[in-house]
Amino acid sequence: MHLTYVLATTGRASVLAAYKTSRLSTETAAPARGRFKFSRDQALELGQQRAFELNLQRLAFVPMTAVWFPGLNQPDKGIQSHAPKRLQQQIWQAAEVILTRHDELVERLGPLWPTTRH
Repeated sequence: MHLTYVLATTGRASVLAAYKTSRLSTETAAPARGRFKFSRDQALELGQQRAFELNLQRLAFVPMTAVWFPGLNQPDKGIQSHAPKRLQQQIWQAAEVILTRHDELVERLGPLWPTTRH
């Protein structure tokens, strides 16, 4: 199962999500622009079992369906946890910077991206 961080939803129709991976990059310096590293302790606070990295350079724009979100029909909608408000704000601000100032860094995944880019 692939876990994502949902950045935004458009009603009940679609989701803009960032990819999460437990395969951490080997960078020893600060994470690259748009990447958030979480230690095991931080991950546990967020309901995850292992350290992970959230990568805002890989964004998926997908329909909100059980095909893309297999747990959608469960009572909890497949949601593993909720990030604290402060962390949500930090992630959203970083996503805005990536999408508005460093658009060339974004790998667009999923079927719902517009076909033209500005």
